Amino acid sequence: MIGVLIVTHGDLGKELLYSAELIVGKQRNVATLGLFHGDSIDGFSEKVSKTIKELEEGEGVLVFVDLYGGSPSNATALNMKKFFKNMQFECITGVNLPMVLEALMLRSSYNLKKLKEHCIEAGLLGIKDLYQQLYSEENIKKVVDGR
Repeated sequence: MIGVLIVTHGDLGKELLYSAELIVGKQRNVATLGLFHGDSIDGFSEKVSKTIKELEEGEGVLVFVDLYGGSPSNATALNMKKFFKNMQFECITGVNLPMVLEALMLRSSYNLKKLKEHCIEAGLLGIKDLYQQLYSEENIKKVVDGR
């Protein structure tokens, strides 16, 4: 099973996982790491490295980070170079709940690269203008017409 790691500022990752597990149930081979005030980047990078190794069961690890270019992203990027030859892991920035849900539900069915691509698509499709979704002229017509 593909491991899933969520690396964020503060407890965002922990709360995303908690929210996802409310929907899909308790998960195994998943971890979160949060960066807090006073944490060193080197120490945090080592935690990311150690956790990726712990989650790897032979099918790779999908890492989600919250913000491209932020410290969690940079700490993960440092590990990519380290693991490039001997371990599969992929990373997606801009983590959101639809991405995490898709990863948890499909990680037994997809390979790592396919799962990464699917999660990116799910994350993008989850971004909507709710007002436009509910009150666009087309949707108002559907409601009026009873469709």
